[in-house]
Amino acid sequence: MTIDWKKTTLCPVPWISQSVRANGDLRVCCQAQHGPTGGILKDEQGIPYNAKTANLKEARNSPLSKEIRKKMMEGEWHSECVRCKTETEAGMNSRQNYENIIWIDRGRYNWEELLRHTLPDGEINLDLIDCTFYDVRFGNLCNLKCRMCGPTDSSQWYEDQVKLWGSSYKDSHGTVNLIQNEKGKFVPEHNVYDWHESDHYWEQMDSQISQITKLYIVGGEPLLIDRHYEFLQKCVDKDQAKKMIIEYNSNLTNIPNRAWEVWKHFKQVNIGASIDGVGDINHYMRYPSNFDQIQKNLVKLSKAEGNFKVWIAATINVFNVLHFPEFMEWVLLNKIPRVNDDEWRPIITPHPLHGPKFYNIRMLPKFAKDHIKEKYESYKPKLIEIINNTNWSEKRKIASRRDAVELLDQYIDYMYAKDFSDALPMFWKATRKLDAIRGHSVEDYIPELYNLLKHTEI
Repeated sequence: MTIDWKKTTLCPVPWISQSVRANGDLRVCCQAQHGPTGGILKDEQGIPYNAKTANLKEARNSPLSKEIRKKMMEGEWHSECVRCKTETEAGMNSRQNYENIIWIDRGRYNWEELLRHTLPDGEINLDLIDCTFYDVRFGNLCNLKCRMCGPTDSSQWYEDQVKLWGSSYKDSHGTVNLIQNEKGKFVPEHNVYDWHESDHYWEQMDSQISQITKLYIVGGEPLLIDRHYEFLQKCVDKDQAKKMIIEYNSNLTNIPNRAWEVWKHFKQVNIGASIDGVGDINHYMRYPSNFDQIQKNLVKLSKAEGNFKVWIAATINVFNVLHFPEFMEWVLLNKIPRVNDDEWRPIITPHPLHGPKFYNIRMLPKFAKDHIKEKYESYKPKLIEIINNTNWSEKRKIASRRDAVELLDQYIDYMYAKDFSDALPMFWKATRKLDAIRGHSVEDYIPELYNLLKHTEI
């Protein structure tokens, strides 16, 4: 019997992949960070597995991994899978959906095979189900300090963290205390974010090169991590690169020369470009990014030697939700080869910001949601007209018209699904304090949002 995954909660990630947080803790999936325990994998004694010291193979059958597989096989959403559940219920393309497309519909696995080697309690046969997909966040080294991030995601956030919220913060392993170094800069008292310098980790990865078919590499800003290029070169030297797909989430502000030299040897290089808007909006949200430089790098990727697929992975939140239709318009009018340039990817590949709650679009009061809905509805004909005037095939035009309408509808539905408007005062508090720290003002950078909400500021 063939299993129709579209009618189940099955997701291949807990079977075939391994995910690492910025602090080195292993987790079941990067999306599970929104779950009650952040999806952190622990041993029988409740101690987190950390990539710096852990046996990576053993961790695949952690108690939580088995529990999640068991729930999935029973047709239930596990509590750690809240993000995919929320997005699926909103009609969005959740990770559960696209990982099934990649690995089951188009990949090397089928559900019958995976389940045949899985016990009722969720334990898998580690010798018969290879770990072929590694989803790794190489620390928090970054050159930006995005508004919706924090010190767990970017080392550039340390100074602002102290000024905004204080000198300590929580991560999955416990409390991180920031202290001043000899140069007066704030740094973690005990740095857990350099775990990727561990020889123990890389020795295990080196031994798995022949099994790996996909690497999903995240940061911080992953293109700044020197050591991962050494690993990629080993894949080239062992003649495995031609069988491997590497995928990044990158802000594309800086692409080192060594990246171009090694990327051209891989089967495919996928890049989800973390860009949230055009010009000032992206600069304000992903400070201190330069949009012109990002656009130049997109153009360079469109011509580079190698097999590249690039998509704009916009994070839709309170700051850019009004700008979303214009951002799609910009992508359509500034067509760049390889960038959201196939019939599978939509015009933009967005995902909603789930946290912090005060930046989630569900935080907006009803009158603001109504205004956004009205704007989206009025913008649909304009996007459709632009698509109709392209030189695309009729098949692609049909798909793009559908995508334009569906994307706007999905975010309307997601926005109205819950009321987080009690977080509005915290939105103003965080925005004004960070504006003061950075010398910005929301009314200057995003006047449309400010004019919509200004009377709600206390």
